[in-house]
Amino acid sequence: ICSCSQKNDNAKILAPSFIDSIIKNSDSSYNKSYYRTDFVTASYYTNKKDSTVCQLMKDSAGIIRQIIIAKKEVRIFYGSYYKNGQLQASLPLDTFGQYHGRGSFYYEDGSLQSSGNYNHGFKAGAWQVYDRKGKVTATDSYDNNGNLIPQKMP
Repeated sequence: ICSCSQKNDNAKILAPSFIDSIIKNSDSSYNKSYYRTDFVTASYYTNKKDSTVCQLMKDSAGIIRQIIIAKKEVRIFYGSYYKNGQLQASLPLDTFGQYHGRGSFYYEDGSLQSSGNYNHGFKAGAWQVYDRKGKVTATDSYDNNGNLIPQKMP
């Protein structure tokens, strides 16, 4: 998933590039109070033309902490954010709301922590793990059931 940036007081927020267009092209929007400790408000943006709803969950400082995008009442994307506004996870979803496709996780400073593919909720194939400087520190392999395949020792 591509990304774009929005600015808040503290950090750059990375979000899928289509979020800006969903918000800009929405037919209606509304805010709703949310009663969880990590979210205070939820903003909803709807586009009747393509049946898209973008839900932005914000904390008490107004920083986006979670994004859920649904199209035709099916969730297609999930993203979570650290308290500093930095993207924590970017995860596409299948029609059942399970992680499916290329997933990425990030350190709080924005550097890539790990990435790989999900297959209907399970990690699949090779997943790379990175240190904060971008160096690959491990490659884990997963079978079709999401089980870690033990590495053979030389």
